[in-house]
Amino acid sequence: MKRLLALLPMLFALTCVGAEEVLRVDFRERPPEMRAVDGIPSGPLISVLETAAQRIGVRLYWRQAPFLRSLDDLRSGRVDLVPRVLLTEQRREYIHFLPSIGNQQLNIRFVVHPGREAELKRYEDLHRLSVGVKRGTVYFEPFDSDERLTRVYASDDAQLAAMFRAGRLDTIAVLDVMPMEAQFASLGFDDFSYAHYAHQQVLGNHFGASLKRYQSDRRALYDRLSAELERMRAEGEVALIYHRYGVLPPDETN
Repeated sequence: MKRLLALLPMLFALTCVGAEEVLRVDFRERPPEMRAVDGIPSGPLISVLETAAQRIGVRLYWRQAPFLRSLDDLRSGRVDLVPRVLLTEQRREYIHFLPSIGNQQLNIRFVVHPGREAELKRYEDLHRLSVGVKRGTVYFEPFDSDERLTRVYASDDAQLAAMFRAGRLDTIAVLDVMPMEAQFASLGFDDFSYAHYAHQQVLGNHFGASLKRYQSDRRALYDRLSAELERMRAEGEVALIYHRYGVLPPDETN
């Protein structure tokens, strides 16, 4: 018995050496870059991260979760990574941003009721409208900090779509058109249009990592992943993966 107890530390050490490193990663419905297919994450953004992780000998454990929960879990360190997190100085307080895999045209468009497209032709027109927005989403400045705006907050696209259909909103600020239109379609609702005004912007596509984990036990692992993602972008592999899915890659324009 004493001999067995003496061997336990050695056995434990050998097991740890051979153990595969695992990163916990959240994803959400953001087609065409990522979506759930029968509950399984799919899309070019998923494949980019899976490829990089496999190269450095890391396994990914995926969880589908609302974006607000993912942000909270990044802050606490309960999750390692979240794809496509827009970089802001405020988020830098709890997120370590991996290098961008490319720049994308991510314009903010505004859903309106048909016949009212011309009522929103410039930014200032927003001040007399009720504007639906998602909690935790970054849109653009000065929109995000404008105290003159009448914002109506919702937890997700589904709630915004239902509120708009019910006539509770004049407009919805939309970063990702496809998920919003999918929610309208699920409601059997097509009585919407887009305002003449849209905010034009180009943003980097980043994976957000837990700063708490980076500053404790994950620094080397996150840095290895960063280096591989940088290499994949530089050598055009990111673009190849996106093209394989029929999706416009970062760093390319229509």
